[in-house]
Amino acid sequence: MIRNREKTFLKGLFLIVLFYTIVQHFSVVRNVLTVCYDAISPLIYGVVIAFIVNLIVVKLEKYMTGGIFKNHTVKRATSIVAALLILIGVITLVIFNMIPGIADSVKQIAEKAPGAIRTGIEFLETNFGLPGELKSYVDNIEVDEELINSVMGLFENKSFLDAVKAGGSAVGNVFSVFVKFFIGLFFAFYILAKKEAIGEWLLRFIRTYFPKHIAEGMEHVGKLVYNTYANFISGQCVDAMILGTLMAICMGIMGMPYAVLIGVIIAVTALIPVVGAFFGGAIGMLLIVMESPLQAIMFLVVFLVLQTIDNRLIYPHIVGNAIGIPSILIFAAIIIGGEFGGVLGMFLFIPLTAVIAALIEEDMERRRLKKEAVEQAAQELQEETIQGKETISQIKEGQKRK
Repeated sequence: MIRNREKTFLKGLFLIVLFYTIVQHFSVVRNVLTVCYDAISPLIYGVVIAFIVNLIVVKLEKYMTGGIFKNHTVKRATSIVAALLILIGVITLVIFNMIPGIADSVKQIAEKAPGAIRTGIEFLETNFGLPGELKSYVDNIEVDEELINSVMGLFENKSFLDAVKAGGSAVGNVFSVFVKFFIGLFFAFYILAKKEAIGEWLLRFIRTYFPKHIAEGMEHVGKLVYNTYANFISGQCVDAMILGTLMAICMGIMGMPYAVLIGVIIAVTALIPVVGAFFGGAIGMLLIVMESPLQAIMFLVVFLVLQTIDNRLIYPHIVGNAIGIPSILIFAAIIIGGEFGGVLGMFLFIPLTAVIAALIEEDMERRRLKKEAVEQAAQELQEETIQGKETISQIKEGQKRK
């Protein structure tokens, strides 16, 4: 008993000293963690790629049942290559649709901006009684040539050389990311090819070096995390494609401009849950308002209707089972995730919140059952005690009668 207290005290003391050391030398610790992350970042990329591609591999292998696919090696290699081609094809299709379309749209916006502003002002004057002086004020706006000259002057002095150096550094960083990405791609291919063997080894490692209850808990949490993230990512992608497709079809039927481009933008931004599609809708409205303010209003109505249908019917059916948390927690996850990791943080923190909520629910249920069991045992003990007292009193009364 005394040894256990000593061990607990020493563990607590060690944790306090460790925490104090980390706080006092936080910059050193951060540099060490940065170096470690840079060293293992290709492996992290590989794990992330393998996780995403595996979602497609699992779906494909369900349909590979006969012929040459009876051979496990052929089946696995074919499914991995097909999944990678599908993923690369989708990304390429999105990029080649978005980048030229956005570039053309920006050029058209720059050309049409003055006329569009005047058209918008005339529309507001006609329908909402906006003062006519605003139009003359806009017509008199001139570009400040001194500002342009000062900006161009940056390229005539040392700032230009600094910009070139910064550009070279940026190119180097991009090249480094690409190298790490391709290393991660090969690592992901290996993980996918040997995922069963890797999973069995991890289970043996956990069961060997951890107590039984901790190992079982780690296995349970691991399965919960995998299932939640897998269902969430696949469901989110399907919901985003449905919303983007519906938007493009409705815009095409109504004769609105940029139907395919805006549909793709909304599909991509809708990957960010809850708030993402609204960013895509804002970009779409900005593009259309340059053509016609009336069509922009029609677009806004169509977008809000489809977004309501998606939020009420499609999204809960496709993604709801994977999340299963209240809307307030989803918004909290988006805010916290965006603060820590930007757009990626928003995307990842929602399933993480769902996992934490599920674990808390399980713990609450386990504690409730334990509490009920203790109360039931105490009640049974109390009843047995009462029965024992009654039996003793009956025996005493019998003895008195005798």
